[in-house]
Amino acid sequence: MENSQWRSAPLEDAGSRPQWCRFAKPLAIFLWAFGPILHAQSFDDVLARVTTHRIEAAAIAEGPSIRIETTTGVARTQDLFFKSPYESRSASAVLAVDYPLFDATTRGIARAIADNELEQARRTAMLADADFETLLAAYAGLWLANDELARTASLAKDVQAVSDRGEELVRQGAISNITATQWEEIALALRTRQLDAEVRKLDEASRLRQYVDEEVTPSIEAFDKAPSVDPEHHPEVLLASARVARARLAVEEAENTRRPQFAFSGFAGLGAADATFQREQSNGTFGIYGLRFRMTYSLRESSYAAARDRAKRELESAEAQREIVMRRAKAQLASELLRIDTQRKRIELLSESVDVSKRRQQSLVRLVAAGVQPGIEELRASAESLVRELRLNEARVEAWKSFQRLRRLGAL
Repeated sequence: MENSQWRSAPLEDAGSRPQWCRFAKPLAIFLWAFGPILHAQSFDDVLARVTTHRIEAAAIAEGPSIRIETTTGVARTQDLFFKSPYESRSASAVLAVDYPLFDATTRGIARAIADNELEQARRTAMLADADFETLLAAYAGLWLANDELARTASLAKDVQAVSDRGEELVRQGAISNITATQWEEIALALRTRQLDAEVRKLDEASRLRQYVDEEVTPSIEAFDKAPSVDPEHHPEVLLASARVARARLAVEEAENTRRPQFAFSGFAGLGAADATFQREQSNGTFGIYGLRFRMTYSLRESSYAAARDRAKRELESAEAQREIVMRRAKAQLASELLRIDTQRKRIELLSESVDVSKRRQQSLVRLVAAGVQPGIEELRASAESLVRELRLNEARVEAWKSFQRLRRLGAL
């Protein structure tokens, strides 16, 4: 029976159509089939957009320092019985330049401290563990919801078509009311499953929106084996190691203050003075300039020793904290490896279960074709295979999540 909707408009002659119309249908089919893949974002892409933080490096004091010095003064002699014979007032302004000498060690320590603090700031700004877990769960949940909707769409349509024929077949006496009710229950169960998947899709998409302000089409890649891991690459271990390195630099900085400091200084400026001596007054301006070579060396051991001992205590504390973090990282890595191994075994069992369900489905297809079993049994077997395939995908996604945690915790 032809659909009048498609015959309401006359067909155009192939020669009168534009050239691009010949490719419209193939292009539409290609976009329908591969559009989600072309626009899919991997989990690494989503993480890159979430963890993009620009942290500027701290400036390091290098080269000469320039100072402006101003002085004012009032001087007089004081006598209890006679008037002061001398009195003067003066003011000066000097531009001084200090250039440190033999300070390669000091500048090297300062540069290392700046780099270390920049590294700590970047690692501290990384995505927190709780946010990473939320993002990972939302991404995987959205993929599972999309996969379930795609798998149930065709089956739900076929089951609904069979269920819609139930009332007519009951009137014809071909089936009983019980059979028609069973058909409706199967169709309703699939429709309910679709609605649940739609709700989960909206929920997971909303959770992703908290981190990425755009629509995300997840793409989960399969992996053959767990990556090689090293606890030294664990984010918390790297941060603890950076703190240990910073504590060592603090010890070096404290020990460096014990060394003599050398500097070369030059200054130039102007001054003005007004003086009175035995009732004779004089005033004028004058220039000030000079060169100086300065060496500084502390003679008090106590001040240096206190700073050095404090830095060493902080170093010991940082090393002890790193050992604690290392033990915790090793435990986490071992747990994730064990979880992946368990999920692999579960995937194998579920794969066997899916194979058994498909063989049963194929048997029912032959029985239905021979008229031994009603057609609804084939759809019921298809629904059971669908459920097992969804469970298999859930197990694969759990293994994928453990794989992503391993990559974050210390994958090489």
